[in-house]
Amino acid sequence: MLWIMRVLAHFFALNANVLAVLVTLGMAVLLVCCIECTKCPCREKDDLFKRHEV
Repeated sequence: MLWIMRVLAHFFALNANVLAVLVTLGMAVLLVCCIECTKCPCREKDDLFKRHEV
């Protein structure tokens, strides 16, 4: 079990920059998808998202 932790630590130490880039790109894609979803015109048609004004 200890050698698995050493292998993982070595892997993360060698590939830290690659992992950081992948995480950053993944977050960017997620944010773009969320922003595009909030601009969707279909949102007004849905009863759950419709604002009920008094």
